[in-house]
Amino acid sequence: MNRLLLVLLCVGLVTPGAAQTRDDDAPIPYDDTASDDEPARPKKSRKSERLREEDEDAQERDERLASTDDPNYGVGAELVAGANLLDASRGGLDPRFTFGVRFVWEFGRLISDEYLREMFFADVQWRFAVTTDGTPQVQSWASQHYFSLAPAIVWPISKVIGLYGQVGVGVNAAFTGVRIDQTEVQLQGARFLFQYGVGVRGRPAIVSDETVRLTWRVEITRYLRGYMHDTVFAAGVGVLF
Repeated sequence: MNRLLLVLLCVGLVTPGAAQTRDDDAPIPYDDTASDDEPARPKKSRKSERLREEDEDAQERDERLASTDDPNYGVGAELVAGANLLDASRGGLDPRFTFGVRFVWEFGRLISDEYLREMFFADVQWRFAVTTDGTPQVQSWASQHYFSLAPAIVWPISKVIGLYGQVGVGVNAAFTGVRIDQTEVQLQGARFLFQYGVGVRGRPAIVSDETVRLTWRVEITRYLRGYMHDTVFAAGVGVLF
């Protein structure tokens, strides 16, 4: 009798363990909470989200470095000389030598995008030309001063060379005089000036760290002053910091 009770007790202890083992081996029930019209979508892994955030951080860091670690400030100055085909009041063109100076600011460097920051600059320019005419007894002369502010957009050809188009506004200051024997009469005036033109611009580095660049240009520029239309063929050279 005692042996029978011991056997039943052992069977009772083994049976719940076997049932639990069968429950653990059973397949995991399918989650059918998603509707038939909208299939269940896999959840985004945390690894993918982390990689995406790292890519965005790297892009923002590159933009910050492009604007803060640039070796140049984008400011410089150039000397300019060439031929000015003045629109003569008596008709035709009056070719004269012209020279001047201009200050350059590459304001595109205010933009964080690495490509756009190289596309924009502006000139503050002064250019001068003078004409003379007459006989030993009667002489006339006129000097033309062109003051202008002209932004430009550049289309890069290579890393250091680009084509550019430019428009600007300013003031034309004219000083004229007539001398008859020993008597001279002078007049002066100013009028609105409109400028436009195209050119080729280069910016090769002249030091290894590129903090100083040589700038050069070849350009065709036209000035509209009143009803006169002057055309300038010129070249310029300078430095950019």
